[in-house]
Amino acid sequence: MKYNLKFTERRLRQLDSKGRKVGHKILQVTLRSCIALALILVILLGSAGFGIAKGIIDSAPDISDIDVTPTGFSTNVLSDDGKSIATLVGSGSNRKYVTIEEIPKDLQDAFVAIEDSRFYQHNGIDLQGIIRAGVVGIANGFHFNQGASTITQQLIKNNVLTSWTSESTFVDRLERKIQEQYLALKLESYIQDKDLILEYYMNTINLGANTLGVQAAAQKYFGKDVGELTLSECAVIAGITQNPYSYNPIRFPEKNAKRREKVLGDMKDQGYITQAEYDEAMADDVYARISEHNESNSTTTSINSYFVDALIDDVLNDLMTKKGYTETEAYKLIYHGGLTIVSTQNSEIQAICDEEVNDESNYTFATKYSFDMYFQIKREDGTVERFTEYTMLSYLRESTGKKEHSIDYNSEEECYAAIDAYKEAMLSGGGEIVAGSESVLITLQPQVAMTIIDQYTGEVKAMVGGRGEKSGSRTWNRATDTMRQPGSSFKMLTAYSAALDTGAMTLATVVDDAPLTIGDKTYSNWDNKFHGLTTIHEAVLQSHNITAVKVLQEVGVNTGFSYALNYGITTLTDEDKNLGLTLGGLTNGVTNLELCAAYATIANSGEYIEPSFYTKVYDHNGNLILDNTTNTRRTVIQETTAFLLTSVMEDTMISGTADVAYFGSTMAQAGKSGTTTSNRDGVFAGFTPYYTCVVWGGYDDNAKQANVVYTRYLWRAVMERVHEDLEYKAFEVPEGILKADVCNKSGLLPIEGVCDHDQTGSCIYTEYFALNTLTSDTCNHHITLNICTETGKIASSECPANKVIEKVFLYDANTETEDEPYIATEEFLTDICPHNENAE
Repeated sequence: MKYNLKFTERRLRQLDSKGRKVGHKILQVTLRSCIALALILVILLGSAGFGIAKGIIDSAPDISDIDVTPTGFSTNVLSDDGKSIATLVGSGSNRKYVTIEEIPKDLQDAFVAIEDSRFYQHNGIDLQGIIRAGVVGIANGFHFNQGASTITQQLIKNNVLTSWTSESTFVDRLERKIQEQYLALKLESYIQDKDLILEYYMNTINLGANTLGVQAAAQKYFGKDVGELTLSECAVIAGITQNPYSYNPIRFPEKNAKRREKVLGDMKDQGYITQAEYDEAMADDVYARISEHNESNSTTTSINSYFVDALIDDVLNDLMTKKGYTETEAYKLIYHGGLTIVSTQNSEIQAICDEEVNDESNYTFATKYSFDMYFQIKREDGTVERFTEYTMLSYLRESTGKKEHSIDYNSEEECYAAIDAYKEAMLSGGGEIVAGSESVLITLQPQVAMTIIDQYTGEVKAMVGGRGEKSGSRTWNRATDTMRQPGSSFKMLTAYSAALDTGAMTLATVVDDAPLTIGDKTYSNWDNKFHGLTTIHEAVLQSHNITAVKVLQEVGVNTGFSYALNYGITTLTDEDKNLGLTLGGLTNGVTNLELCAAYATIANSGEYIEPSFYTKVYDHNGNLILDNTTNTRRTVIQETTAFLLTSVMEDTMISGTADVAYFGSTMAQAGKSGTTTSNRDGVFAGFTPYYTCVVWGGYDDNAKQANVVYTRYLWRAVMERVHEDLEYKAFEVPEGILKADVCNKSGLLPIEGVCDHDQTGSCIYTEYFALNTLTSDTCNHHITLNICTETGKIASSECPANKVIEKVFLYDANTETEDEPYIATEEFLTDICPHNENAE
């Protein structure tokens, strides 16, 4: 027989303490069982049915193979501070196990009093009860309404002979009843511990409102653990058992009240409580308390959050890869195994994310509405065609000739009108809509995804997979399932990481931001300007595309691609091995979660940690089965490289394209924005010394957006609140970093009196360098020339000194850029102007 360790220990203690001889006990039990069975057979079938009854008993499960321990337990998900945030319930598994020591004596007595008053006297079946029920049934014209099932029999029925719910004939019920009584006798002869039987029973019973067992019921109806129940509350729960639907105290408090009165009355009559205790319990206004608790929790939904959805996938995957479970076995364990999952979620941070994402004031243009839609049409020839929002979008673009046609509307009413018009158009070819095939789910647009990670542990602290009300559990999660283009945020992971980490370039390296065409591809900047000689530092600040492409071209596409892979981006394909990689123009795109983990790597001094949604998983008996506190780690970039990237993104938050996201000097911040063509995708990726957060925003149908600034507003709104009470921290400068003044037109050491006298102002600025990357060379892009003030040309030696001035020019630069007015071209250098003595 399959029992747990607790049963085995109890059994050994009993045998040792009582000194019983096994042989004598088995003989005694067998004799009692035979006598009892004989009486049962006489009452139920008479002598003519003895052979049939024996056959039924012989077909019962072998007592050594049955397991009466409750199965199908709900799994509890805890936040990182140990508070329950979700209950995962499969069919028949909303159960939370408690031992007999945790169950109050009043509740034990209440169940015994109302369900099986002779529980402590009988050996599995109550012959007196059977005879009494039979007599009463005969007296009532053979209407047998009084039950005679013992607690032990009910345990057998609920945990072993579970097919009783599908019985359709008297013969089925009779066969099950005989087997139930036979197994009850056998069970008590094996366990010989009434408390353990009662414990199993009280964790098994259906107590209404989708609760199984007394702990789940106590939490459902009263919001407390079972050990905290009062006598009155115990009577309420015990009264449910006979009819879990009709005696549900939330739905039918009046019916439950009558049943509670009987429970208390039986307890009093059987000596479990005094008259005073009975009176006090009856005076308790318990149903008002039940109503108040359940009204205050009426908004509680069984729909899992996006975080919990991702958590389930994480645990499911680890059960299969680390423990060897099949997908079916892992799924069953999660939803039926009574696990305790300690998640990484910080409930306060999650609440902030949820609130800000759904706050319309954070968006820079009016909310629109779109939909998921499905229906089928059965044509006259019997074929069935399926239609979705995607087929509708294709139809609209083809029929209108507008490639940019979208299914985003100003109101829900407009959505339904458009759907109706599409149905009508599709029905014009004949046929009819298949009954029951239609479904429509309205969604807000633009949609959003957000992930926050503790970069030092890899723990996901919060996740939002969509804006608006979630329609169900394990639905589409835009933070983990949606792959969209990351735009310029990808520059940091490819071109610039590779250039700095390999030592090929520094933040001061100058690239000529000039017109660039490679093959049939012409590259441009978001502002449609060419900025000339530009440091990588400045190119990041202003998100110049051409500079990033040239950097990737210099370090090699394969090198940049390998860095992206090492950052944990798994969605890349070989087709992404092109210069567009650094601009985020990818075949499939990236997920919000993976992009966040990549930026967390920079924030964590260059060490990647695989993101996790849980730390530990315990089984139903409290045994640790998964330990996720030692996540996969690897070094992606040097610590100095991570700091250099951080330092330039810190400047970007203050004076670059990310300044809108900056929430003030209360905390160090670093970040990078990303925008795709026509604002179809907006990304903001950033971090502080505490957390990394990435926000994506866009239309589900990839439509154009007015702007993507709202993603930066969302980042700022969330991160400002998250850091509100945290101590200020700066980004730490690692060993191997030095500062130096350089010229921003060459990236080399400045020439005094030259680089600081550029026509646009001083070109000297202070930059961070990794050791051994600072050159000793001086500026090679500035030149000082003597210029004739009368002609503006280079003065010859004949020019009077009072007509000549020194002027600093650029050279070896592209004239098709903003540098053009300040460049000394070859033509300019050879056009020397002699002094004209007759000039005024």
